[in-house]
Amino acid sequence: MVTIIVLSAVGILAVIAELVLPGGILGIVGMLCLFGAVGMTFAEYGMTAGTIGVAALFVFGLATLNIWMKYFHKLPLTRSLILNDKTGRDENRDSLQKMMGQTGTTVTDITPSGHALFDGEKIDVMTEGPSIPKGSQVEVTATRGPSIIVRKLDA
Repeated sequence: MVTIIVLSAVGILAVIAELVLPGGILGIVGMLCLFGAVGMTFAEYGMTAGTIGVAALFVFGLATLNIWMKYFHKLPLTRSLILNDKTGRDENRDSLQKMMGQTGTTVTDITPSGHALFDGEKIDVMTEGPSIPKGSQVEVTATRGPSIIVRKLDA
């Protein structure tokens, strides 16, 4: 009887520890201990007690799975393992889209990237065409991700 209780306790603790210490070894050891406890219950106490042990193991497994699915992402040790669940619009992208068509003056040579002034604000820009010398008038023609694409305005 003591061996069955010890195997059950070790199995339960190992399976619970596996929930926060991934790797699989603790889960396998825990399940082997639990199966061993059920097998010993069959051997020592007969069919009825063994069947109750199997049913208890099944209910314990389902309860553990339910707890894991419900609380894994909220535990302090496992929170960093989960990707951020926020989704939505990128506010920086929206502000970049508003720059389309604006004109400014280059502060550095744009070869293929550099800085330009738009409404008194110094912004990193890129050109897809030829290099643009410092002091040239430029217009924002596109935004791709964080990049602002400009072209030189004809004088």
